[in-house]
Amino acid sequence: MKSFTTSTFKKACKALAARHSSIHTIIETYGIPPMFQRTFGFETLVQIILEQQVSLASGRAVFKRLQDRLGSITPHGLLQLTKDELRTCSVSRQKAGYLHHLSQTVQEGNLILEALDKESDDEVRKQLMQVKGIGPWTADVVLMLCMQRFDVLPLGDIALINSIKHIHNQPDWTVADIQSYTECYVPYRTIAAYCYWHAYIQRKNITVSV
Repeated sequence: MKSFTTSTFKKACKALAARHSSIHTIIETYGIPPMFQRTFGFETLVQIILEQQVSLASGRAVFKRLQDRLGSITPHGLLQLTKDELRTCSVSRQKAGYLHHLSQTVQEGNLILEALDKESDDEVRKQLMQVKGIGPWTADVVLMLCMQRFDVLPLGDIALINSIKHIHNQPDWTVADIQSYTECYVPYRTIAAYCYWHAYIQRKNITVSV
């Protein structure tokens, strides 16, 4: 499956900037975005689930408490903790259920994380979304940050949606409007998303450590 490297990422940024004034303005103002990247594996997927609907800092803090409790975060280790024990690590009861289901799915061999990188984007989404609590946003984040796939746009990401509305001065755009507009970035929608994220982070003066 096609994925980007540091070199191809920068080339794609420049190619988009040459074709689209909005991307050109972002890069001229804030520079080329960092190539947000995470190593994919069970621990990373746990962290991404913990980051759902909260700030990155909050999700990271809960993940650190789990690490302190378990050392290495594994399916077996998580399944040994009850939901109440996970609550002592600040994991919500709902997310505790998600982590248990993820652990069980991996442990039983119904989700083989090591094999996903060879699959198509749609197949990766299908495999991940069999797990309770993993929806399109989580699957797209894995494809972008962990697998460096070129053409993913997580329309469930509030920061991304707000940044696109702001850059284009279109506060009334719906998600459907944004989906239609961003077709112009195919086959580099991941790169475009990184540019819009970068603009949002810089404009809001947010410190991000992926």
